[in-house]
Amino acid sequence: MFGYFILELFENIVGENLNQRGVLWMEQHTYKAKVKSKDLTWDYKKGLLNLQGESTLLMWDTAIELFLKTIDDVSGKDASKTVYEATGYRMGHLVCSYYQESNNIEEILHDYSEIYKTAGWGNFEIIDYAKDKSKIVIQITNSWEKRIFKDSYENHVSTFIPSFWAGIFGGFVGRDMWYEVKNSEETEEGYKELIEIFPSSITPQKNIHDFARQKEQQSIQALEEKVNEHTEELSNLVKELSSPIIPILEGILVVPLIGKYSEQRASDLLEDALIEISRQKASYLLIDVTGIHNIDEFLIYGIQKLIQACRLIGAECFIVGISSNLAMKILNSNYRASDVKTFATLQQGVRYAIELSGYELVRKKS
Repeated sequence: MFGYFILELFENIVGENLNQRGVLWMEQHTYKAKVKSKDLTWDYKKGLLNLQGESTLLMWDTAIELFLKTIDDVSGKDASKTVYEATGYRMGHLVCSYYQESNNIEEILHDYSEIYKTAGWGNFEIIDYAKDKSKIVIQITNSWEKRIFKDSYENHVSTFIPSFWAGIFGGFVGRDMWYEVKNSEETEEGYKELIEIFPSSITPQKNIHDFARQKEQQSIQALEEKVNEHTEELSNLVKELSSPIIPILEGILVVPLIGKYSEQRASDLLEDALIEISRQKASYLLIDVTGIHNIDEFLIYGIQKLIQACRLIGAECFIVGISSNLAMKILNSNYRASDVKTFATLQQGVRYAIELSGYELVRKKS
């Protein structure tokens, strides 16, 4: 019974009554047939199928479709396109190696066409071949790739089949070749694709490298965006928490300096101080350096600018919270301490500013 199934299957492939033509015969458990001069052998006991003496695998279009769609789903469209092209090109080179002894490219390509039509790959036809330019234009009708993707992706342009033929042709001429799908349309005869194959510096290896570099750059860019986003958040947080302008009494403000000051922090401090002095009509600003353990030339320059700017709008600045260690560092710098009033503690500075404002601190009687 299985023999009748094999016979029916082969007849469906060829579309003829093979028994009547005598092209199907059986040797023990092996069925053999000639399909358009191509040898097809099926050893059903071992489960092996051969086409032209090479092991062959039959799969339904739906099975291949599921396999390729899974690659798309797992790796994404961009990655899967690169995979299809690299696989097709390498497979073409492999197939080409079987015909290295022949120099008649057109004859070999015609032979390939017969083989792949037999295997269900579609109809392959040479439209134009410019040997001197190593260019070839082919037309493929009803390729398995187009059949498989026609329902899944309406606008799918073939990648595997064109790169496969580019690999074959590149192997024959001994140089890197690539392809361009010139036209793709559905006709009464089926899906037709016009493909030009030509010498090119583009190769699957280069595509893989470029794709890897592209993904690497995308990852770096995404990481940089996250870093910039977090940096901005931290900068805003530091700006909000550091150097607040604190009102002590009417007309008296205190600004505590904490940590290391960059150019941006110093600029923000100057801007905020001037705004608050103007808004609160303050006469005195106490610059508290209690939280500064290491003073540098940049910070000294920033304090000088702040003092000068405050004087321009009619406010006076005092420096408070100067430790003995900090005093020595200030003396060793180019800062002229005589230009501004300084105090060892914040309390001393506040008391002095209160007195200048015309107020007096009096202990409450119990």
